[in-house]
Amino acid sequence: MRITNSTILRGYNRDLNRLMTMKSQCQNRITTARKFSRASEAPLSAAKALNVRRSLYNSAQYKENLSVADKFYTEAETSLLQVSEKMATVRETLVAACNTTKDTQDYAIYSEQLETIAKELCSIFNTDTAGRAIFGGESDDSMPFTIEEDSYGNLNTVCYHGIPVNALDDPSSFPYSTPVTVDIGLGMSLDENTLQADPQSVLDISFNGAKITGCGAEKGTADIDLNTIKPDRKYCIDVYAGNIKKTIEFTGKAKRADNVAEINSKLQDAFKKEVAYDKIKQPTVDENGVIYSEGSLVNAVNNEYHKTAEKLTIDNDAGYTDKFKLNFAALEDNKEYSIDVTMGSITKSVSFRADGDADPETRENNTIANLQAALDDAFGKDSDGNHLVSVSTNPVTKGCLSAEGAKVTVKDTLKITGTDVNGAAVKSTHYDQIDLVKLNNGTTYTVKINGTAVQFQGGATTTDTLNNLKAALPSGLTLSEPMGSTKAVNITNASGDFVTISEVQNPASTQTAIKPTKGAKYTVDLNSLSDGKEYSLKVVYNNKAKLINFTASADKDQTVSSIQGALVTAFGRDGLQNNVTIDGDGVVTAYNGDPVSVTSMLVGKEDDPEITQRDVIYSNNYIQLTIDAARALREGDIDYANGCIDRIVSSNEHLLVQIADLGCNEDFIDFNIEKLTTRETNLAERQNELEVTDAEKEITLWKTYEALYNACLQMSSSVVPNSIFNYIK
Repeated sequence: MRITNSTILRGYNRDLNRLMTMKSQCQNRITTARKFSRASEAPLSAAKALNVRRSLYNSAQYKENLSVADKFYTEAETSLLQVSEKMATVRETLVAACNTTKDTQDYAIYSEQLETIAKELCSIFNTDTAGRAIFGGESDDSMPFTIEEDSYGNLNTVCYHGIPVNALDDPSSFPYSTPVTVDIGLGMSLDENTLQADPQSVLDISFNGAKITGCGAEKGTADIDLNTIKPDRKYCIDVYAGNIKKTIEFTGKAKRADNVAEINSKLQDAFKKEVAYDKIKQPTVDENGVIYSEGSLVNAVNNEYHKTAEKLTIDNDAGYTDKFKLNFAALEDNKEYSIDVTMGSITKSVSFRADGDADPETRENNTIANLQAALDDAFGKDSDGNHLVSVSTNPVTKGCLSAEGAKVTVKDTLKITGTDVNGAAVKSTHYDQIDLVKLNNGTTYTVKINGTAVQFQGGATTTDTLNNLKAALPSGLTLSEPMGSTKAVNITNASGDFVTISEVQNPASTQTAIKPTKGAKYTVDLNSLSDGKEYSLKVVYNNKAKLINFTASADKDQTVSSIQGALVTAFGRDGLQNNVTIDGDGVVTAYNGDPVSVTSMLVGKEDDPEITQRDVIYSNNYIQLTIDAARALREGDIDYANGCIDRIVSSNEHLLVQIADLGCNEDFIDFNIEKLTTRETNLAERQNELEVTDAEKEITLWKTYEALYNACLQMSSSVVPNSIFNYIK
């Protein structure tokens, strides 16, 4: 068969191009260090390499997740170690305060130290990393923990995401409590019903602060200061009762009773479904502003999202409370008792009789009524007829003494028997003064006398003003003659009891025209004492109460001398001066001008029963517990502060367990990082086998192809026919 030149030429060109292509491919593999550039060049190897690459990517992502988690766990462990040190300091402070004889000032110092530590604990738990608070759950809020102050400026309530930590006993009920998890290659799986990741297949990188610090309390109430409610203003509060949250909004009224009715109406509407299904007893607010629900823990806070609402003063009385409660069951039937009640800066002795009814509930209610009547006699009522100091009758806070806008404490409870020592007659005089000079002519003023409002007009002269005031005074009250350059006058009554002037105001404005000066003198009625009888006085000076016993004589000077000797024995001297003195008229004073109060007491020889008590409630949150211990020390309640010590120790032990768990998780993270690193090494080797070219082999092959290509070119003269130019040449 004859082979034509064109056939030979086509075969030559095909072989030459094939050698050139093979040479170029080999050169490309050497340059890129890859066995193939497209999957079509090696489908099987490409499929295997793709799986290896996917595994490498996942491993890198898992390592990144573990690195982020490791940072969170390390920061959390460091923070909790700091918390543990602070908790140890709290315990040491409480032990020092409870086991050392201190005075009120020292307890106040310990209280300030505990409040400072509480603030530091909150600061630690607000630590953030990667722009997110470690202990804030899934929230990005930089300050999940905050501390509210009470109306006196002291630390009061710890809040987590705006909710009091005592309000809920389930940590998962707080906002932002859903766990934040990451996939670390354990084989993440989802729950079919909730579509949440199985916690065993992922790693949690969020920490619920309420769970770590503790939450909930046994019981408690929310106390709204009704005096802070202004007419026609909007208010919005969140009420938590039995782990149920409801938001109520109301408009302030002019009278307290109307505000109580309005709040109760809103509470009834808010909780009616829960009450209908018997999930909770109906939350109710009483006349003192206490919101309670029988059998449930109640807390309340101002709604932070209602920007147009006014803020209310709210104290959450869960844990330590400054409300004193009388244990009426401990009182003997038909016996008379005396208690010292302090409202704000005013202290008065109040005597009342325990009822003797056979029915316990009736006996308790009658005793409360007797005490309330005695409190009204001592402190009076406001212009609307509300008790200035009241005894609660609601089922939860029954027997608690409180006052709107003022702190109430109860001390020195004595049972009055009258069997051994007689009570000396003591008369007290209160001389709040009105400065007539500062009143303007023609201006109408309102003066509140023992809570009763009296209106009068300023005159052209102080005499005119005095006459106007005299004409406006209720019967039984009289004015003293104007004294000094200020023309100040006292208001007194026939019995000589306290007459308190709370303020003088111009009704057209809120400017206070006069701030009255206040003071009190106590006089022992020497004429009422019988010769040879023993008497008793309770004298309070420099925050110390002493029981003074003396024997009366027919000679008043000898009686005064006997009382003076008892006062010196009780309160001592400052140099040559008696700290507390009594003059010939029976007036008891302090030589340096400090306040002195005197109360007539009838006491027996038997031990006095302790009838003042508090609801002993402890918070489950150790930051709140620290604040409650500080409040207890400030009140001088060492028993409660001492009870906090064991709970602080238990909390610290629980904290150490949490720290150990964090350490175990860190070891687990390190183990998985090492495992992923080893896996990446193996995958990288496998990837090299599948994708990376053998440089020596490829270079040798490339040289071979190059030699063949050059040889093929050299043979071209015998294959390619001569052109016409060759013939011409």
